[in-house]
This record gives sequence, structure tokens and C-alpha cells, in this order.
Amino acid sequence: MAECQPQNPALFAEKTREISRVYRSAPLLPTFGVHVVSLDEMTGIQAMERLHSTLPMKPGLVERREFEYVRHGTLSLIAGLEVATGKLVSSTMAPTRNEVDFAPNDGSFEF
Repeated sequence: MAECQPQNPALFAEKTREISRVYRSAPLLPTFGVHVVSLDEMTGIQAMERLHSTLPMKPGLVERREFEYVRHGTLSLIAGLEVATGKLVSSTMAPTRNEVDFAPNDGSFEF
């Protein structure tokens, strides 16, 4: 497996320490009206729909799920999580993603 090396290891280490310091202080910051939000994205999520309904459990039988499905392409998810609580404060799901998709995550979150 190839390993990604930072172009400037010293700068990378300093930025990592800075981010870690902010994350460690995240639980205390809401008392000052400051919330730390981490944005993350997941691309290439398969949008699938089961072809047949799931059959519920019955006495002596487990839930049964048909294996056939219909594909509806892929989706990209962008989520904003409050670091201190893990609460989802924003999310965007769309077929593609670019800088416009990050626009709703401009810092105007509701806590």
C-alpha cells in the first residue's frame, strides 16, 4: 500500500498539533459561545433500492431480506459534526459535489 507523505513534514506536524489542540478544547468552548465543527465528505455512496419488501420476523423465523436491488447511481455526502458532542449540525447529499456543495456549510449552524 502506498503511503502519502506531506510535502513539508514540519508544517504538517505544526498544523496537526494546532488542530489537535482545538479538538481537545472543544468540550469547553461552547461556554464561550464557540462551537468546533468538523466537515467531512463521503463520495461514491451506492444509492440502491431493494426490489422486494423485507419480510418481518415471525416466531421461529428471522427477518428475511431479498438480495435483488435496483441501482440509482451514486451520491456524495457532506456532513458537519460538532466535535464536542458528535451532533450532526449540517448535511448535504447530492449526485456530485464541488465547492458550491460546501456553501451551505458556511458557519451558520444551529446548536
